[in-house]
Amino acid sequence: MMQPIHTHSTLQYIHISVPEILLSNIQIKNSWQDYNQEWSYRLDPPHASHPFQRDLYIIKSKNIETEDIKKLLDNTVVKNSKNKDDLKNIVEAETVIKEILDLSNYIPIENWLNDTGNRSIVESMIDKNKVKLLDIIGFVAQRFEMQSAPN
Repeated sequence: MMQPIHTHSTLQYIHISVPEILLSNIQIKNSWQDYNQEWSYRLDPPHASHPFQRDLYIIKSKNIETEDIKKLLDNTVVKNSKNKDDLKNIVEAETVIKEILDLSNYIPIENWLNDTGNRSIVESMIDKNKVKLLDIIGFVAQRFEMQSAPN
């Protein structure tokens, strides 16, 4: 009988809110841009609800569509929990964000994965020099092992 013995998640999707002042290193287009062979990003146009901030989406697959992101959101479990793999994904997300935006280690990345509904636009404007991590998604992979039947 096959039994799952280990599960781990692999980071696939990152959604952040970025102060416009920190966007000098990326292409300002509303289409997917390749960062490297592994990661691509898309910057949303400015939005009146959060001035001076832009939403940036970072994905592992180049050819992802909006429907695919919705499927990712519906079929993954790596949001808002605190197991070891999720913390690893947060650290990896912060590393990818800093690489793409060419940020120094002194620019804070706030974890807004939990309780973002209680944050206000005013608070967002006050913290305008901080990158806000809004969503991360990872695929969960399981490894199976054959177990012998009990005697």
